[in-house]
This record gives sequence, C-alpha cells and structure tokens, in this order.
Amino acid sequence: MAETGDSSSSLTGEERELKKELERVVRMILEEEDDDDNRIDTISESIRILSRLREMKLNQPAVIGMDDYKGKAVLPPKQGGDSPMSSPSLVTGNPFVSVSNQALKWMKSNEAKLKSQEMMDASRVSANMHLERLCGSFSDKVRAARELSKLTKSQPAYRAIFAELPDSITRLLGPLLSEDYYDPELEQDLCYRVSKLKMKQDLMEIVLDISTDDNNKQHMAEHPSVIPLLDRTLYTGTMETTRTAAMTLVSLLSLESNKFIIGKSTIPAALLRFVDIEDAAAAILSLCTVHENIAKFNKLGAIKVMSQKIDEGILVDQLLAILAVLSSRQDVFFEYEDVDAFRRLVEHRRNISSQRAENTSSASAATRCFTRR
Repeated sequence: MAETGDSSSSLTGEERELKKELERVVRMILEEEDDDDNRIDTISESIRILSRLREMKLNQPAVIGMDDYKGKAVLPPKQGGDSPMSSPSLVTGNPFVSVSNQALKWMKSNEAKLKSQEMMDASRVSANMHLERLCGSFSDKVRAARELSKLTKSQPAYRAIFAELPDSITRLLGPLLSEDYYDPELEQDLCYRVSKLKMKQDLMEIVLDISTDDNNKQHMAEHPSVIPLLDRTLYTGTMETTRTAAMTLVSLLSLESNKFIIGKSTIPAALLRFVDIEDAAAAILSLCTVHENIAKFNKLGAIKVMSQKIDEGILVDQLLAILAVLSSRQDVFFEYEDVDAFRRLVEHRRNISSQRAENTSSASAATRCFTRR
C-alpha cells in the first residue's frame, strides 16, 4: 500500500512537470514561423509530452513512433495479451501528422490562456523583484519605484498580482511611511531632494494604479496603513500627490463596503479641506451615498464650507449636487432656516443649463439662504 501511494504521488508530480514543459513547447510553436526549420522538432517534442501524459491518464504504456517498414504507429502489447493496442487516430497513415494536427488545434484553442498565464507569471516575478528592491538602498528605491510605476500604469497584469503577493502593500508603502533612508547631509543636494520627491510621486501613482483593480480594493481599504497614508498625503503632500490621493479614494470608494470604512476614518475632514479639488469633491459625493457619512459631513460643517466655495464660483455644479444630498437629512432643518428655498434653488439648477455667471449668482443666493439665522 505504501508503495502504491508513493507511486501515485510521483506520477502527480511528473504530470505537473510535463504540463509545464508542454506549455513552454507550445509557446515556442506559437512564436515560430511556419517555415522555421526547427518547427518539426518542436512539434515532435510536444507529441512526446502528449504521449506521456496520455500514458499516465490511461495508466498504460503507449509509445508513439514510426515503424520503419509499415509507416504505422508502433504501440506496445496490451497488458494481459499478445495483440497490440490500437489507437483509432493512429492506426493508419503517418502518426506524426495526425497527432501534430491535434496538438496544434489544442495549442491554438488555448493560446490566449497560455499567454495570459505566462504574463501573470512574469508579472508576479518582476513585481516581487521590484518590491524587494524597495527595501534596499535609496538609489534602489528610486529605480524600483520608477520601473514599477511604469509597469502598473501600462499593464493591468501588474496591478492584479498585488492581491496575491505576500505583504505587497506593506512593502510598497515602506518608503512612504518610514524615511529610514533620510540623510541630513544629502538634503543639501538638489538632485537628492528631486529624486526623493519623484520617488514618492511614483509610489503614490502605483497606489492609485493598483486601487483600480477590483481584487485590491477591499484589501487596500482594510490595510492599516493605506487610509492613514492617504489622509496624511492630502494634508502634507504636493499638489500632484494630493490629487493622486484624492483619485485613489474615488477609486476605492467604488466598492460599497469601503464607503463605511473610509467614512469612519479622518478622511472626510481632509476631503473638506481640499473640496476645491474636483476628485476630492467626487469622493465626498460618493461617501454621501451612505446615510451615516451625510451626518458626519454635516457635523463637520460641510454645508458652510461648500457654500463659501460656491460663492467663489468654484466647482459650482459639483458642490451644489453635494449640498442637495446633505440637505436631504431631516436634522438639517434644525440647523438652517429656509432649507426649502435652497432645495428649490438646487432643483432649478438641475433643470436648466446656465452660464458661469448664472451659476455664481445662484450659488451666492444659496449661501445667503443658508447663513441667514
């Protein structure tokens, strides 16, 4: 019994290796030109592998070859008898032609799958290598961030594998959360400061890119460092990284469950501070589809903040849409007078198309309506 179990385990391992080898050979065939001299050899190799896989499936030896004299398939005797075991597709004619056609048909039908798997495997190895380099020297971090940013921006496969790689988010955020590479002397060097700034921009863009993959959204929102990083970036980042952080929030908020997670954080207050950034306004509107978040924004004084921005002619249409949602809560009546007049104004703005000057005028009226006691 023990020997049988070992043999089965061995066969399973051999079958796995054969399939990997078959994938490699199939890719070679697909990449070779029709008139390539090596094409026949490559096809023959695929036939050998397929033959071995068939033998393992049937648990019977089956060797595909050519009888030098009869031009027929040579098959070993059937177990328990003297008559040869025949294969319907190989009884007559050249067996290589028959099996080659079958092999090529299978290869063509699985071409997309094979190429997709090949790309995922390559992406996994490459992304892991870059993540390891982010733990290296400062120059390693800069180069790794630059290369990985290019890859996640241009190739969706690199975004998808972050959900699979162990500690991928933690390793990615490492240089953003801890400046263990900080060198006071190098801070005087302009090139060093520029490189550090560019590295942070690249890393934030990677965070944005991977947030667009559905498999990463929940994992990122639940990661203990992602939301605090986005919050800190909104307050202390450059204009570019602040926008990137706001765009990342919009992306993460496309998952309904993330609206509750982000709504309970300090993000709403940060978004209000930068409500004049279009993506920040979009993130607020997305958060306001959850009842609890509407209450939180009202407590933070969102209506007053947005009314002031509207009065300045900033993002009038977007902020009016948010104000309409915020005013939908009944408790707004206890804080502001003439809310019905404001609602009529919003409804009027929804039904007409106006010029910028008209927007500003309507917004000013809305502001006066809300600030009057």
